[in-house]
Amino acid sequence: MFDTAFYVIVLGCLLAAIVNAAFATGGVYIMLLASSSVLPISHAIPLQSVFAVGSLTGRLYYFWKYIDWPLFRAFVLGSLVGVFLGTQAFVSVPEKALLVMLGITLLVLIWAPRIPWRIPLKQPFFLVGIVHSFLGALLGVGGILQPLVLRTKLTKFQVTGTLAACMFTLDIMKAIGYISVGFDYLQYIPHIVGATLAGFAGTYIGKSLTHRVSEDLFRIVFKLLVSVAAIRFIVEGFTF
Repeated sequence: MFDTAFYVIVLGCLLAAIVNAAFATGGVYIMLLASSSVLPISHAIPLQSVFAVGSLTGRLYYFWKYIDWPLFRAFVLGSLVGVFLGTQAFVSVPEKALLVMLGITLLVLIWAPRIPWRIPLKQPFFLVGIVHSFLGALLGVGGILQPLVLRTKLTKFQVTGTLAACMFTLDIMKAIGYISVGFDYLQYIPHIVGATLAGFAGTYIGKSLTHRVSEDLFRIVFKLLVSVAAIRFIVEGFTF
């Protein structure tokens, strides 16, 4: 029950929650890299939806009153379409192709220059929901919603609460989608429980580290680590 994979996943989720609490983003990559290092990618991707519960629940509780409900509703409606298409594609794509696609996507998300979009609050997030949830269901990371929400007129607290609500709801839909195509979460109950507890603990720890770690240094090290992992995914996809 408590094998090497369990401890690696719990540690990864703890670090991911710390990073999310301290820097507001980045944790999803750490969770994915940790779980994919000890599990097949075809198992690691569906598990991202439940590994994030602890971290998201804490943020959702504290920032509930700041949620922008119109944006949330538009995103969720689009996600219904994206999750359906993404989970269907997930079971259709060979594991080698998933590895290559994931590696390329990570490199693009990490190194692509930021586009100076100016998106008003009334921007239709229905389409954003479709694209983000499709990529999230297929590859484990969406990477579309966060930068676009940050470019709206929402305040810091509204951004935090709205993102938490969107991602929490999306993860529930993704988990249901994976179950519908045959993924068995029961075999990973200990890992899920451990990841959830680690998420709560990491969120608490991360708050105290917000002003103690250089964000510039963090971003450099973080990009290098994700890049190494992405290249490994691509190489494995072409060779294994």
